[in-house]
Amino acid sequence: MHLIKALIAEFIGTFALIFIGVGAVTVLDPPNMAAIGLAHGFVIMAFAYAFGNESNSYLNPALTVGVVLAGEGKFTTAIPVFLAQFAGGIVGGLSLAAIYGVGAPHSLGMTTVNTSMTSLTGGLVLEAIGTFFLMTIVLNTALRGVAGKFAPFAIGMTVAFCIMSFGAVTGASINPARTLGPAIGLGRFTEAVPYMLAQFAGAVVAALLYRFVFARSMGDEKEMAVKDEPAF
Repeated sequence: MHLIKALIAEFIGTFALIFIGVGAVTVLDPPNMAAIGLAHGFVIMAFAYAFGNESNSYLNPALTVGVVLAGEGKFTTAIPVFLAQFAGGIVGGLSLAAIYGVGAPHSLGMTTVNTSMTSLTGGLVLEAIGTFFLMTIVLNTALRGVAGKFAPFAIGMTVAFCIMSFGAVTGASINPARTLGPAIGLGRFTEAVPYMLAQFAGAVVAALLYRFVFARSMGDEKEMAVKDEPAF
């Protein structure tokens, strides 16, 4: 029953992220990166508080993979969660396409590299770095427990500041479900696969850094604390 709750929570949360976040990209004219960033960030924050007890509310397949590689999640549980997140993103994209049509403004928020600002490679590097930042924040604030109840705020604002920083260049998806949802909604897959590969790569690097540096140091600190405790 707990896994079913987690799958429903991840599906709803990822659907909301696409529906609200991509909806903001679609309707705001001209695009306002601050407003778009906050739309994404507040959705993530709200659903983390709403469903955090059920699923952790990652709403992002790259984060789900990263949590497993970091040693903080189980592979068998991650697979259905991973699929639920993609399903939520796809249904969100299809819903927006049904509402606004194939001629939706701003290509329904599809994430493509603005080649007047950088190259395709440069854009993919931005996506990888942004996902690296997000994965790092999730692992250290939520799972390592550094931020306590403020972890959802830190995570949501990380997405928001990435969008504000380079959203005009790549869309700052930093989320494979966010990339794939609008692409399927419009049936256009330009750059979708390279985007997702870059996002997974950023999450993997952050996860390995956490596993072999930060998580280990946290364990060492606990071990030292135990050794330093008085014997009486």
